[in-house]
Amino acid sequence: MPDLTLLVIALLGGIAIAVSKLLRRFVPEIIVFLALGVLIGPDGPVELINDTNINTLELLTELALAAIIFLIGDRLRIDDLRARRGLLVPLNVVQLLATGALVFGVLRMVGIDARVAVLLALIAAETGVLTVTATVKEQRAAGAYTDTVLASVALTNVAVAAMFGLAFPFVLALSGVATTAGDIVGVFAQIVVASTLIGVVGGLLLKNYGPAIESSGELLLFLLIVLTGMTGATIALEGSVVVTSLVAGLYVANAAPWLADRFFAAVRTLEAPIYLIFFVVAGADIHLDELAGVGIAGTAYVLARTLGKVGGAAGGAVVAGGSSQLRLGARTGLSLLPHAGMAIALTAFVSEFAPELGSAVSPVVLGSIVIFELTGPLIMRRMLRRSGDAGAVRVVDDDVVTETDETRNLRRVLIPAGNPEVLVPRLPLLFDLVGNLGAEVVVVHVSLPTGPYEQHDDRQPALLRVFEEIATERGIVCTTVHRRAESVAGVIVQVAREHDCDLIIMGEPTRTRLLEPTRWGLITQRVVRDAPVPVLVYPVDPSRPEQVPDRYLRRAARARDRHGGTGQPAGDDAEWGDDGATRSPSDDTSTPA
Repeated sequence: MPDLTLLVIALLGGIAIAVSKLLRRFVPEIIVFLALGVLIGPDGPVELINDTNINTLELLTELALAAIIFLIGDRLRIDDLRARRGLLVPLNVVQLLATGALVFGVLRMVGIDARVAVLLALIAAETGVLTVTATVKEQRAAGAYTDTVLASVALTNVAVAAMFGLAFPFVLALSGVATTAGDIVGVFAQIVVASTLIGVVGGLLLKNYGPAIESSGELLLFLLIVLTGMTGATIALEGSVVVTSLVAGLYVANAAPWLADRFFAAVRTLEAPIYLIFFVVAGADIHLDELAGVGIAGTAYVLARTLGKVGGAAGGAVVAGGSSQLRLGARTGLSLLPHAGMAIALTAFVSEFAPELGSAVSPVVLGSIVIFELTGPLIMRRMLRRSGDAGAVRVVDDDVVTETDETRNLRRVLIPAGNPEVLVPRLPLLFDLVGNLGAEVVVVHVSLPTGPYEQHDDRQPALLRVFEEIATERGIVCTTVHRRAESVAGVIVQVAREHDCDLIIMGEPTRTRLLEPTRWGLITQRVVRDAPVPVLVYPVDPSRPEQVPDRYLRRAARARDRHGGTGQPAGDDAEWGDDGATRSPSDDTSTPA
């Protein structure tokens, strides 16, 4: 009789997708995929996947995990985290500490050994990355709440990996497994150091060689090769695939943001099959009989973890912003309840290094994972809908054509002003464009609030005065705005709203060699994403200001050197960046012209 396994799997996969679409209003598709996995798993009525198959498929699921976690790097952009650190830091610090402390304390109260309680407290702080991201994708969610949840998931898992790497060697020492300092350092090196180094190497490969690849198909192939290599190296060294992938995604997102968007877009084309494969295999690996063995310790673990996540996130949000942030914190904590991925990996790690401890840790963690993975998506979906973020990402039908019989008058144009050497030589182009439109111009300059220049807030930067002079010569109405803030993009978008601008024009430095692509700066990305009006981005090459009148170049020199010989620093005497922000020489922020 021919083997019909693949046909049956394809049929069940099609049924899973169809059922998930039909029941979308009631049940997240993740639960449908998990249920399919249970159905065809070793404990299910249709045993298409046995324990041997699961062990073989684990390599595929590890790669799927690496690909999705790589995407989390997009939520770890330094400029975004810096702008929201006032909320993210206290929220996640408190929820991590509260979860660990409550789980440890409650488990000790029910008589669990202190070493086991420490390990369970560390593992309990983890949040299932794939479950959260899959739920966000299924709900097509976007917004401030979604960004807070995703950034919290990324920060939480990085912190858990680091804390586990620090604590586990000492637990082994207390258990007599690690008897020397070398053993302790070795375990930490495996979990944290080796995984981080592999992630950095992978990020360097993507950053240095990705720009030379033009087609999206080749780019995806290159990314999968690098991710496979990173995953294989991490598994070989018994490190953490979660840490490796997070580090690689974080590195690319911040070191090469213009390239990271291409990589992230390539991975997103595979999200649906990745989620299907991962959760079907995860469902097949679920043993419902483990719930019966959870007992008092498992019940205490589930309750303490839930209270720690929700109460800790709510308390951290209150610390950050007062009682008005309580609801946001509580909702974020509820969305952090999914529990899988790295929790399973850490449990396996404990079982491998210390079987005695692993036999006590595994039933509690694996039993609770069944509960959290079945209830977590339902709770998170409800939170996304209550926050208003669900459905924010709209899917536009291909046959929808925008009306073209209406014209739009561009009455006011906003131009961010930064580096004079980059921007001033392009002023003829900019003023010709604005003049031909018959529009007014709003010029905004953003200075960083820190450094020796903050006492000169009342001084208008010289570059703004250059704009005013040329606008007067051209007969163009010009409004200048000078602000001090860390979030340059936020100020640009805010000023565009305040002055009711119809267009934003920004410049970006051009390619100078093969492996240095057109720079798609972080600030420009944020403005394009958040601006309420169209954004025109034009290439500039400050090294070749051909056909630029000398008077513009002289004005650029005056704007740069104004007050330079007095030795008195001022808001317009700081070292000019290429970004629309004045900075001191010690700053290295990179943002657009």
